[in-house]
Amino acid sequence: MVPILLMQVILIPAAVSWMMDTWTIRRRETALQDVASHIGSTMQQLYFSLNREGVVPGTVTQAANVPRFIESIPYSITASEKKIENSTMIDLYLALTGINITTTTRVTLGPNVIWEESTFVSNSTSASIKAERFSNGTISFSFG
Repeated sequence: MVPILLMQVILIPAAVSWMMDTWTIRRRETALQDVASHIGSTMQQLYFSLNREGVVPGTVTQAANVPRFIESIPYSITASEKKIENSTMIDLYLALTGINITTTTRVTLGPNVIWEESTFVSNSTSASIKAERFSNGTISFSFG
């Protein structure tokens, strides 16, 4: 009878705690992946809007319509650019601040894109995506 009681007192709460921790991590990862998808989609929409004939040079700043926090935790986004044949790949790296939960996504844009090194901080009041079209047709992306 004592071993069963010990199992109920020690083993079951430990198993439940482990399962809840795993569930919390997966939930946060999913929320971060949703943000990555939304930011990538917004960048593609900005590119398609600016990469047309007749669009005059200028800057468009799109407020990021993503949550400022994921379960009360801010996150940051950095990016890197890679040119491949007739396209530009921008890899977005997202990380929850102070927690080892990260995700990445790749945004495929045209060959006339350049990436300006910048960081998106979710709890910043100026968190945005900036796209600037130049007279030669080049489109520069950065985070505001």
